[in-house]
Amino acid sequence: MADHHTDKGFAESVEELRTWLDSADKILLGAGAGLSAAAGLSYLDEALFKQFQPEMAALGYHYPYELFQHENDGWPQAREWAYLIRHINFVRYTFPASELYKKLLKLVEGRDFFAVTSNCDRQLMRAGFPMDRVFEAQGSYDRLRCTENCTRETWEIKPHIDKLLPLIDPETFMISDESAIPYCPYCGAPLYTAFRAFEGYKAEQQRFYDWIGTTGGKKLCIVELGVGFNTPAVIRWPFERLAYASGNAHLFRVNKEYREWPGHGGFSEVPEELKGKATPMPYDAGDVIRRLYEALPPERK
Repeated sequence: MADHHTDKGFAESVEELRTWLDSADKILLGAGAGLSAAAGLSYLDEALFKQFQPEMAALGYHYPYELFQHENDGWPQAREWAYLIRHINFVRYTFPASELYKKLLKLVEGRDFFAVTSNCDRQLMRAGFPMDRVFEAQGSYDRLRCTENCTRETWEIKPHIDKLLPLIDPETFMISDESAIPYCPYCGAPLYTAFRAFEGYKAEQQRFYDWIGTTGGKKLCIVELGVGFNTPAVIRWPFERLAYASGNAHLFRVNKEYREWPGHGGFSEVPEELKGKATPMPYDAGDVIRRLYEALPPERK
């Protein structure tokens, strides 16, 4: 963990954020990949990748983000599923519920808040966040859909993970019994992660929109945690627009430069148009959350 505890800029900006959190009528949280990375689940962590995807590491891949673009590699379904279930099983079921996310919940517990995340790892749910106050904008890894969209029905992925994990051949990194690979029961097309294409997505999205509709005229504290440029239309740009349009809102953009991508800073920068309405915080989200948590009175911990 970086040592910002003697950094005057760090201390002053965290204190400003704490003051806003304490006095705001409403709090909007945005959780990006950098927050889960701060919690230890980084898709750019080579050591972690070797731990849960040793076969892929042996093939020359270095971290999960490389594999997110593997569609052109021509993988057969047997390898596609070996990779998919190994990845999802680790991220969703093996990696523990994060203490950092639990500390974040303590910062807003009992307040009128809403949390939006671009992560699919369900860490907000696993930390105990009430799901009627969470919008998983990119969905999650939990369900499967027909890739031909012949039906809107989706299926739980966990039973398939449990069935297929023992069938991964460590030599070929393929599912050894291809008859166990799930296909759509209606049209026979391959299944894949549903992400946003599950039955309750639109209702979840509407709850978020309805909550945003209640922020007019209120003191609104907007906090981005680890949001970069992978999917800026999900959190980054909407949060900027909301801060700009709101009469009494302030955006705190907490993000540091990724060590894996040196020279690609600017994750915490704010537009000139938000001068006075936004505070750039180029720090690790974990450092900021832990400092805020330490300042809580004992009865709130």
